[in-house]
Amino acid sequence: MDSGRLEKDPVCGMMVGEWENQFVYRGIGYAFCSQQCRERFISAPELYVGRRGLLAPKQKGMEVIKRKYMPLSVPLAQAEFFELKGALLSMMGVMAVHSARSMAEGIPAAPGVESRSSATPRIEALAIIYDLLQATAEQLERKCAEFNVAPSSHWGDKLLRDFIHYMEQCELEDLRNRPVVPAGEDERTRRTASAFQRGA
Repeated sequence: MDSGRLEKDPVCGMMVGEWENQFVYRGIGYAFCSQQCRERFISAPELYVGRRGLLAPKQKGMEVIKRKYMPLSVPLAQAEFFELKGALLSMMGVMAVHSARSMAEGIPAAPGVESRSSATPRIEALAIIYDLLQATAEQLERKCAEFNVAPSSHWGDKLLRDFIHYMEQCELEDLRNRPVVPAGEDERTRRTASAFQRGA
């Protein structure tokens, strides 16, 4: 039985039906616009909802802006890139997606890399700007996988990718454990990682 009531998604702030993707935390049901937001919330509810008069980082308006550079295992044709770009931009927290490099016709790909299409130019890497409180590098990679787009399989890129995942977990854990600001204080915080994260 749907009452038609709307609830605010605590991760992205979107108004959604009270039963959508619901998750119960400490006896309170929270609704989410997508499985992505539900997953972010379940991983660390303390980042999104306050307790005992204390605000969570998200309630204070905090953003943790990341810039990720993702080399691809197989270059993309322009049409493939635009399709993937649209899918990534539909994710909560993804602010921009750019082609980081392109390969003009007649210039060979890296050894062992074959292009998907003869169309040019071919996109060899993505540059993605996103809010870590709403999306993680791992979630971005899973979205790419839905379009059969894989990050570079070079061992150095794999190692760097694992390191980025670990660093994101550490940063979120640090936010969870940081002293919180009382709800009466009006504070908006924006943390920005200025350099691109190298890795996919």
